[in-house]
Amino acid sequence: MEINNKLESINAIRELNLNKFPEELFESGEEDRVIMFLNKYKAPYYAIRDKSSPSGVFKLMVDYNRVLEEVKEYKIFTINVSSINYSDNQLLVGEIEIKSNNKVYAVLSTNPKFSVRDAIQKPEINIKTTLFDDNTLNKIPYFDYIYNYIVTHKLKDIIVEFALFDKNVGINNERVIIYELRTNY
Repeated sequence: MEINNKLESINAIRELNLNKFPEELFESGEEDRVIMFLNKYKAPYYAIRDKSSPSGVFKLMVDYNRVLEEVKEYKIFTINVSSINYSDNQLLVGEIEIKSNNKVYAVLSTNPKFSVRDAIQKPEINIKTTLFDDNTLNKIPYFDYIYNYIVTHKLKDIIVEFALFDKNVGINNERVIIYELRTNY
């Protein structure tokens, strides 16, 4: 699988039926659709992500009543129920890649308030190792759970941005939420 941009990531997550928080893609001027989404998935906070470029403007904690004002600066964006609504339940967040050649790359945090971006900027765990290095892999909380998720969903050789929770969340009612998949960007 090759994923070249954020829109391809959204499609891959959908096609693979991976768990995510309720989310929709919008373009500027679609305020009516935004209102429909907010009414369908009521939550205290939402995340808004620029999908027009990598490292675009990302807002993790937008109050329900501020969403329409906040989206005015975006051209193409997603809105999703924010992980901050579940910060008391978040166990691990970041990105991991498990390669077919048994190499493992991971940048992770156990800070329950962190987004993937926070975990990458201020990681507690930043490793490059192999699947045979138990000493290093044992430093990753819940590694076996994440590894099994990746293998089960055929996500080897893909950078997986995720969060793990202590309870089931998201559209598939699972403990792992997938935020983004990357290969070539």
